[in-house]
Amino acid sequence: MNSKCPFCTNEDVGHFEIHHIDEDPSNNIKSNLLLLCPTCHSKITKGDITTEKVKKLKENLKFKNQKIQFISVSVDSKNCGWQSIVNVPNAFKVVGTKSLFPIFNFSFINQTKQTILLTNFAIRVKRLPVGLAGPLVGPPEVLRPVIKYKIKLPLTDKRENILLENEIEVPTSRAFKFQVELYADSMDIFNFPIL
Repeated sequence: MNSKCPFCTNEDVGHFEIHHIDEDPSNNIKSNLLLLCPTCHSKITKGDITTEKVKKLKENLKFKNQKIQFISVSVDSKNCGWQSIVNVPNAFKVVGTKSLFPIFNFSFINQTKQTILLTNFAIRVKRLPVGLAGPLVGPPEVLRPVIKYKIKLPLTDKRENILLENEIEVPTSRAFKFQVELYADSMDIFNFPIL
């Protein structure tokens, strides 16, 4: 059947149990359910596997069958003045005097059976009351960015397709990471809070 527990290598699906992520047995919507081996289900119940880790795993499972699997987005706070906002997943704010333009790390995995070539990506701006945000996902294994692209921030929320001068070749089943530094002619466009 080619199934296994998402926390271990157990493939004895006939003995798997359904875990309710929010611990409410009456909430049977698909996004709240996770099929686990009895051992890992017990570890969650006892607190050996945290609820946060379960939620992150469930979120990542949504992307598992995609050809290019999204892993994470994070801010490069060593090289820019932006940092993550505490207790707000994937939200960022300006806090330092280094480069005021945000530098983001994007991590993906090539799930196809062939080498791919990253030639372009689309960018769209969505303004939030404070900072910038992205999808809720867990951190990847340690990867070094292969390249940093400097991209001018679009002025509208219209999606813009950017062709990359330097493309990235990604062999099958390989993780890859690259950086995007967003910039504008004026920092007013970011509307960041002064802290």
